Amino acid sequence: MLALMHLVVWWKDRTARANLVFSVMAIAAAAFAVLELALMRAETPEQFGLAIRWMHVPAWVIIVSLVGFVRLYLRAGRRWLAWAVVGVRTLSLIFNFGFSPNINYREITAVRHIPFLGESVSVAEGVANPWMLVAQLSLLLLVVFVTDAAITVWRRGDRRQGLVLSIVFFVLAATADAVLITWGIISMPLTASLFYQGIVAAMGYGLSYDLFRAAQLAKQFQASEAALHESEERINLVSNVANLGLWVWDIRNDELWVTEKWRRLLGFAESEPVSFDRVLQVVHPEDRERMKQLVQHAFEGSGGEYENEYRITRPDGSTRWIAGHGSVELDERGKPAFARGVSRDITLRKQAEEALRESEARFRTVADAAPVLIWMSGPDKLCTFFNKGWLDFTGRMVEQELGNGWAEGVHREDFDRCLDVYVNSFDARQPFTMEYRLRRNDGEYRWVLDTGTPRFADDGTFLGYIGSCIDITERKRAEEKFRLVLDAAPNAMIMVDSAGVISFANAPAATVFGYPLSELIGCHVETLIPERFRDRHSGYRKGFHSQPSSRAMGAGRDLFGRRKDGSEFPVEVGLNPIRTAQGLFVLASVIDITARKQAELEHQRQNMELARVGRVAVMGELAASLAHEVNNPIGAMVANASAGQRLITAGKVKIGELNDLLADIAADGRRAGEIVQSIRNMVRKGKEHHALIQIEGIIHDLLRIVHAEAVERDVTVSAEVDSDGGRVWADRVQLLQVFLNLTLNAFEAMSAMRPDARRLVIHAGSNGNGEIVVSVRDSGPGFPEGLVEQLFEPFFSTKAEGTGMGLAISRSIIEAHGGTLSGENCDNGGACFTVCLPQAKEDNSKAA
Repeated sequence: MLALMHLVVWWKDRTARANLVFSVMAIAAAAFAVLELALMRAETPEQFGLAIRWMHVPAWVIIVSLVGFVRLYLRAGRRWLAWAVVGVRTLSLIFNFGFSPNINYREITAVRHIPFLGESVSVAEGVANPWMLVAQLSLLLLVVFVTDAAITVWRRGDRRQGLVLSIVFFVLAATADAVLITWGIISMPLTASLFYQGIVAAMGYGLSYDLFRAAQLAKQFQASEAALHESEERINLVSNVANLGLWVWDIRNDELWVTEKWRRLLGFAESEPVSFDRVLQVVHPEDRERMKQLVQHAFEGSGGEYENEYRITRPDGSTRWIAGHGSVELDERGKPAFARGVSRDITLRKQAEEALRESEARFRTVADAAPVLIWMSGPDKLCTFFNKGWLDFTGRMVEQELGNGWAEGVHREDFDRCLDVYVNSFDARQPFTMEYRLRRNDGEYRWVLDTGTPRFADDGTFLGYIGSCIDITERKRAEEKFRLVLDAAPNAMIMVDSAGVISFANAPAATVFGYPLSELIGCHVETLIPERFRDRHSGYRKGFHSQPSSRAMGAGRDLFGRRKDGSEFPVEVGLNPIRTAQGLFVLASVIDITARKQAELEHQRQNMELARVGRVAVMGELAASLAHEVNNPIGAMVANASAGQRLITAGKVKIGELNDLLADIAADGRRAGEIVQSIRNMVRKGKEHHALIQIEGIIHDLLRIVHAEAVERDVTVSAEVDSDGGRVWADRVQLLQVFLNLTLNAFEAMSAMRPDARRLVIHAGSNGNGEIVVSVRDSGPGFPEGLVEQLFEPFFSTKAEGTGMGLAISRSIIEAHGGTLSGENCDNGGACFTVCLPQAKEDNSKAA
């Protein structure tokens, strides 16, 4: 604010160049102080070196401004010395930006923290740069220059002897401070800004003294009230622009001269007398005693400057924070005579500081109460915060963990991997998760899951990372037990994630598929499936994930696996969904059934041979049934021929009717031949002729064949076939033979019923389990209880003239087709025989 005030003075009076130089120096001193604070807060050698490098810029401005001020304001100092100081300092500034990290240090090896005024501050350890002597030579020349100027002012008897001596003192102090600290003679943070501020204060005091002296002279001599008023207005203007309240205290008379701005800041009326006791009345009670002690200490000393921050209570009851800066002037006897200074309102700054402290306190409270380990790092990758949970877990102090200290607790086998994940994610500004072992306070290494998220300011500036860790040791142990169990399983076990990537495989899996475990884990599961099935497998996976349940894979389909060498082999696969925090996984149990398939083929071949031998053995039985099976078509042929003869005898023959009768006779003849051929095939070792047959067509043929018989026996026949009755793979003749046998048996069973009660219902359709069901239901008396299974035994019949072979042969035919034939009595009378056959599938059709 002083800088702004004197800048305004220069703006109003361009001849006041000393005021301009003072403003520039004050700003540079403030910048130097900020960089000193940055040094104290530096966490890394790079930060420390960068702050020192840029600190030389305001230092150059301070030295050049000080030389100019001495020349312009004190009108002292040799010109060649002034140019020497400026030249050498400029040279050191150039060298400073030419060396790395700066002119002070050739290398900064470390930054360590030391206590200073109750705070932990940073100091550097490193190798001093010998070229730093150039900068220190400029300081030595500056000391010589101001000393020479002081001698000149002293010899002149100038009233500003105290000012120049203050400047000499502060220059010497600043030079000594810089030299001793830089060369490592004393271990403390660089505090040269305090002395530079002292120089600024001394210069400001001298300039302000001139302003106040002008006002006093105007009062004393009353030469020009207008000039005095103008001077006061100028001071008020400057103080108002700078938001400063100026004051001068006549200590002996306890009278205070203050500006209007000062009165507004502290809440005093325009004409109200001001004294020190009156000022104490508006000071907050908690700060009043401290202010008294500060003033008393200033009086007991040898003058000098002081600063103070205190609260006041304004007339409206509000509390404001005030910062005061002043200096005490002694009389000829060394007693305090006058005090001059400035006051400014710092309430907003204090509120911001308090809000920041409250925010940090709330964050620490929440973080310390969290049940997880929380850490934070800055944009330099170094950790700046650990919560209580972390410190309790590791058993270390926060000072030990800050920076890279936390890494000392990471297991050495996990360190390099964690460092790569952290650095790569940090450079990409991307979130990350990693698992590693961290040493607990009892020395045990525990597995933790660490999740890090980048932090950004509102303007997008990267601030670092915040992360949290949870202990997953028990989960890791459970996973290890799970892995051991799977490794011990005799089957190949493979775990696949939702993307189809294999995340686990046991040793049998590597053996079955011919891959090393390291190569198997991480590859896509489709790699283990033959190419001809891969395009459909992704759809099967999606279907399983939509309705996950433990079940066998590919029910009704033949499954094959693919080895690394490209060979295929039959497998059975069991699927089990496993839900985890990382999502749904599928555990597949894979069994190589090559040996079983070979055994089944051999067993099937042997069964076929045994069946052929069995069929030969029952040749005599089949011969007895041949009459039963062939009797139907022969009877139909005789009936149709007799009908034709009657029409011819009656002379009512029509070519169309005769043609239909002859066509039926030919069809029945072919059917009789097919029955004989079928029985021959049963005896011979020959290949069965299966084809894709529509059930609806079979039922239609059946109705055509039995139509005449049904009319003759007064039986009402009805068929109910679903719109999609389905198809089966079967021998058409044999299947029609079974349905015909069941139908004729039903006709005979209903012969004892009244003609109007004789009804036969044939129903065909799918049962939803991949089977075609055909039922033949009559309205007869049914069969005796307890004889259900005996009905299908050879030579067992409920009819006196029956051979007992019809149902036995029918069941054997249906079972040879992979189906079942069963019978039962109906609740409302009659019997029902049901045939179940496997429904034909598209894959089987292609295989055929």
